[in-house]
Amino acid sequence: MFKNKAFYLAILAIFFSLFLYSLFDYIKFNKDKDRLSYENGINKKDEVKVALQAAIDSVESYSIYLSELLSKRAYSKKELENLIKREAQKNDFSIGVTVGFEPEIANESKVLYAPFYSKFENKISYVEESYDYTNDSLETAKWYTEVIKKQKGNWSDPYIGKVAQKLILDYGIPFYRTKEQGVKEIGGVISSTISSAYINEYLHKITMGKSGFAFIVNKNKYLISHPSTALLTDPEKFNQDLINNPAFSEIFEKEEGQISVYSEIAQEEANYYYSHLKNEWVLVVVLPQQDLINYTREGNEKLIRLTIFLSISLILLLLIYFKVWTGKTNYLWKFSNLTALILLFNIIFIWIIYISHDTNNRFYGESKVLGENSIINYVNKKNVELKQLNPKQEFIEIPTGIFIYDIDLKNAYDVAIQGKIWQKIPDGFTSENDFNFVFPQASATGISVRIRPMFKKKIDDYWLYRYDFNATLQFDFNYLKYPLNTKRLDLQLTYPNIDEHVILTPDLGSYDFTDPYLKPGISDDIYMPDSKILSSFFTFNEHNFRSDLGNSEFNGLKEASVLTYNVLIKNVIISSIITYVVPILIVAMLIFLLPFTVSQKEDKSKEGSSLSIIQAAGGFFFVLLLSHIQLRSNIETPGLTYLETFYFVMYFMLVIMSSAVLLFLKTNKYPILEYKENLIFKLSYWPILLMSIYLISLFLFF
Repeated sequence: MFKNKAFYLAILAIFFSLFLYSLFDYIKFNKDKDRLSYENGINKKDEVKVALQAAIDSVESYSIYLSELLSKRAYSKKELENLIKREAQKNDFSIGVTVGFEPEIANESKVLYAPFYSKFENKISYVEESYDYTNDSLETAKWYTEVIKKQKGNWSDPYIGKVAQKLILDYGIPFYRTKEQGVKEIGGVISSTISSAYINEYLHKITMGKSGFAFIVNKNKYLISHPSTALLTDPEKFNQDLINNPAFSEIFEKEEGQISVYSEIAQEEANYYYSHLKNEWVLVVVLPQQDLINYTREGNEKLIRLTIFLSISLILLLLIYFKVWTGKTNYLWKFSNLTALILLFNIIFIWIIYISHDTNNRFYGESKVLGENSIINYVNKKNVELKQLNPKQEFIEIPTGIFIYDIDLKNAYDVAIQGKIWQKIPDGFTSENDFNFVFPQASATGISVRIRPMFKKKIDDYWLYRYDFNATLQFDFNYLKYPLNTKRLDLQLTYPNIDEHVILTPDLGSYDFTDPYLKPGISDDIYMPDSKILSSFFTFNEHNFRSDLGNSEFNGLKEASVLTYNVLIKNVIISSIITYVVPILIVAMLIFLLPFTVSQKEDKSKEGSSLSIIQAAGGFFFVLLLSHIQLRSNIETPGLTYLETFYFVMYFMLVIMSSAVLLFLKTNKYPILEYKENLIFKLSYWPILLMSIYLISLFLFF
């Protein structure tokens, strides 16, 4: 059977069919990934739309209700002001209510009356004291004039309110008064005021993803809500963005849809899902593609499975082509060498796949802070948790930045870091600490952290503090996949006292860029000959003390927020290859030559010395052992590393080859050894060696 060509053709047909199936599955997988990603985005957009439309409906409904009340009877000044105060407090979405009355003529002058109740200030202001709200030439009066002109409910364009002093918009609806003989005429306008910032905060709470966000634009292309304050206060900048990205024009032309555009806020490619609302607003939900669905690992596994079936098919094809069952020595050598090359290419392919595709998805479970939206999401979440324990408390933010001059990997786990840290302390905030940050990863031996205050200045509503620091910190690096591993310096900063409810947040506004690949906060002059810095970014983490730390009066969260500055560092593989892999390869070649040191003379006696074989094997063993010890001394990890498995494979091959040679010299009992002077062991050496490394690589990486 094993000498029958048809047998191998049948096996080849099976594995080639598996290869074709895997190829089809991989193509289908990529198509399904795009489809599922799109569906997830659509579902999230619909969820946000339903919530937002419900909020809009609530504003319109209670405005209509107030209009009906005012149309039924006349209210005294006190009654009216109590009414709008009471009703405004019932609606969570509105920040205030205005009632603007049609002007009355008295002594040939126009008498205006428009009380505005602000929920934030909890007081009544009077619009007519700031401007003439009936003047249709004023942008700030359109909340009134547009409703009078249209004589129906109307949402205004956003504007900076002179009374509210915020970017606001209004929903206005007329109310009526009954004249003689039952004739009704417009008596004025009920206007519910909505804050752009409040809408933005509301959307943050229901927007999906670690860096996802939503914004709203109206039919006149005015931004109603957006995470970027710069865009909200500079409409021309937003219009310029629309011009620079023609794809955005689609959101005004179609009722619903999706476009893919690079997001400056998320700092990556994102899908923009848009939908028109009933009040002629356009809701756009922006979801970074990495947040929607992450199939990187599953896709890599399918790709590796594809290469496995392809490799087996190629090996079977070589076996048939060279007719291995005939036993021709030159054909056997060609088959063995080509099989070894296929295995070697597979090992290299695994390395390439792992290095190129897995680097940025290795640290899952954490949210990269790439924009202000991520900070707002996190702080809002922590405030919600804190208010459940202490409704009167709220976290204080201290924007904090870092710049690193030098990184020195002192040993396997200790890293010396030199740089600057700055903090923007809110004006009026007092602290009993000498410094408003600590390094919880400071080395336990000696004086490992030195902080020197360098600068202090009052700027606007905060104090800027700047420090120089030198610190030796300990990091829990994972060396299992060395030398293909990526080290993460997760430099942690915490506020010294959890009792003060302070969160250190990244001062992103002080960086020219936040794209991790541009390495914000890293000096261009850092010299690391054996490593390469891939990226840098902030994340939020937490330390759970599970204790009040002795303060029995403490009524807050026991999880201290940790601002983490992450630096991803990749080993320079060529350095590890020269230091460790090349010596292993040379020893492997020498071991391979062992069987060639003995041969039969005139088909009877055997040339070669058992002692020389033992001495050679011992020498090879000690060379490998010394290299192995050097690796262990450089990387004091409690477990094995990927590179160490190479040594164990070589120990195994050394034992097998030296035993085969010695048995060939000392006995004639084993036909497998006598066949063409140990040819089988010579042929199988490289395939077995590379197959062992390949299987270890598959197990470890995929």
